Amino acid sequence: MDSNPESTLTISQVADRTGVNPVTLRAWQRRYGLLSPARTPKGHRLYSDEDVAMIGRILRWLDKGVPISKVKPLLSQTETQIDSEDDTLARELMKLIHDLSLKKLGQHVETLLKEYPFYWLIEHVFTPLDTWLNEEQSTISSLQKDMWRSTVIEKCQAAMLANAKRNSKFPCWLVTLTDTEDYQRTMMAMRLNEKGYNVTILREPHSQLGLILEVMREQKIPTLAVMAAHRLDRSQLNQLRQCYAQSDIHIVSQPFICSVHGDELKELKENNPLCI
Repeated sequence: MDSNPESTLTISQVADRTGVNPVTLRAWQRRYGLLSPARTPKGHRLYSDEDVAMIGRILRWLDKGVPISKVKPLLSQTETQIDSEDDTLARELMKLIHDLSLKKLGQHVETLLKEYPFYWLIEHVFTPLDTWLNEEQSTISSLQKDMWRSTVIEKCQAAMLANAKRNSKFPCWLVTLTDTEDYQRTMMAMRLNEKGYNVTILREPHSQLGLILEVMREQKIPTLAVMAAHRLDRSQLNQLRQCYAQSDIHIVSQPFICSVHGDELKELKENNPLCI
């Protein structure tokens, strides 16, 4: 399809506008025929407002729990509430985990990261899987859980590396205030990556946030993301309050901190951080 005056948005611009990364947009077009962007004479994709609206409809069906492979026939229908959520993807992964099929599991996770927004995978696939694995009482459940988490970490790191060039204009440091697992840090980093941040993970807990902010100012790092695995003590909370009180470094917080400590930080409304 050739370019036309109504198709003016590049794939990066559409990704920024919709929150769907370019790899996923290409997969929706190539594998599922959900999008038909125009092309420049050099073959670059150009999207119209109608294409953006279509992406919105796709996302709404995904938010209802519909797998991407089943979305196309629904796009011409009225968006109605479906009776129950389709857990096919989570069950397919669980079978691979139970069978200890490490190679196939890695391939499946890699494909899902390309075809779905990460927030959708968290809600509809990863969280149910984590719940099931935590409830498992078999003799090999710890091995299965370790295999799952190691696979997710590996594939997420590869996905973030692939997005590094696109996100290079928005560097971000991720700091944990309490002991957290590598899996938790990776989930938070992927959420940030999906929002366009190029994330550097500081893996050890840090209590001197003021020092971190000074180094970030020197290195011109504009965004600090903070996370925790449990409720903050008074010292940690004061450190966080100092971060919120300054204005030259943008603060991004995980929803856990926002929900648990929101009342204690409400007087800093003018610097209220974005929660991801």
